[in-house]
Amino acid sequence: MYTQYLEVRPAHIGKGIFTKMEIPANVPITEFRGNICTAEQLPEDSSIYLQIGPNTFLMPTGTVVGADFINHACQPNCTVRAVGNRVILYSLYVIPKNTELTFDYSTTSTDTYDTWKMECKCPAFKCRKIISGFQYLDSQLKEDYIKRGLVPIYISHPNLILKR
Repeated sequence: MYTQYLEVRPAHIGKGIFTKMEIPANVPITEFRGNICTAEQLPEDSSIYLQIGPNTFLMPTGTVVGADFINHACQPNCTVRAVGNRVILYSLYVIPKNTELTFDYSTTSTDTYDTWKMECKCPAFKCRKIISGFQYLDSQLKEDYIKRGLVPIYISHPNLILKR
């Protein structure tokens, strides 16, 4: 993994995680850490908690591997893969040195506009302006994300997940 080659720096909005070296395509960059909680345990302001299952969230850590510093982009350079309680950030393509790492927050979220949404200020040409759950993405983008394996199974195939 490339955790030692990442650093927290000022970004276009707040702080972000930037590369200190070129990162190859399709490689694990870092594993998110943090305590796990359920939706019922989320605080009122849970906007920096990362959804990793249908009812499971990863709490922020305040470190370089914390989800609280990986920013959203509508045209991201990374994806999040959750397997069980392990959550790993992967590069989608070669990421040049000094580039901010981003992923599309909608790819991990089952939220509705009533439970969570945010105004997007990413610099992407095709910025969607409002970010929320996966179900609000354009059907072509959803299909593309699923085909490329960028969406966790609890979102792409929710009927396969056992309810507890």
